[in-house]
Order: sequence, then C-alpha cells, then structure tokens
Amino acid sequence: MRLAIFGTIAAATVGLAAYDKYDKSTNFQSVDARISTVNEQCYMEKVDGRRTSTSDVLRCELAQVLTREHPKWQGYEVKHKIEIRFTYVSPVDGASHASSLTMTAFPKGQPLRAGDVLRVLASKTKADKTREL
Repeated sequence: MRLAIFGTIAAATVGLAAYDKYDKSTNFQSVDARISTVNEQCYMEKVDGRRTSTSDVLRCELAQVLTREHPKWQGYEVKHKIEIRFTYVSPVDGASHASSLTMTAFPKGQPLRAGDVLRVLASKTKADKTREL
C-alpha cells in the first residue's frame, strides 16, 4: 500500500515537471527584460518537526544580526523574498509591457540592480504574461 502511494506521488511529480517544461518550451519565448526596481527583503524561519514559525518581513541585514545575536531568533534561518520589476517587449504585440517576478534567490547567485538586463520567458499568446527562466 505504501509503495503504491509513493509511486503515485512520484508519478505526479514527474508529470508536473514534464508539463512545466513542455509549457515553457511551447507557450513562452525567451526575451530580454530591463530591470526597473529590485526589492530584497528577508524573513526568519524555523521548522520544529511539523511546526513552522516565521517572522515578519524585514531588512536582510537586520535578520542576519537577529539570528546571530538575539536569543529569541537564534536557530532561525534567514530566507529571502526578492521582487524584481521589469519591462520587456512582448512577442505577441511588439509593445513594451511591465511585469514582476518574486524569487527566493538571485539568478546565478549574482545580485541584480535597476538597469540590468534579465532573461525572462514571455508568453507567445498573452502579451502581459511572463515566467522565470
């Protein structure tokens, strides 16, 4: 019985990953986007068995200090929430559109700044839809 459950979960996971890859290659096109703003914030998280505790969103420098020095937050892990706003030219209508992506880490581990170019996936059928590469 357990084997059947694990097999079903594994098959569903593989199926979702395959569909995601198919969707990206069929319905989206890679385009250059010009970053307008980058908002990096952090929160602290601790997992105790089945229970997860998190803090509010705060500056990353403050989260680092609190997890090192404050007794209440020791043992917590600092997690990132990065919102990137950008403009791109849509392959649907050839017009410029604005969009945003939320990430947990910078692509390739390199910080991004306003004015940088980021490769994103733009929908081939919906002018205002984007996805992360």
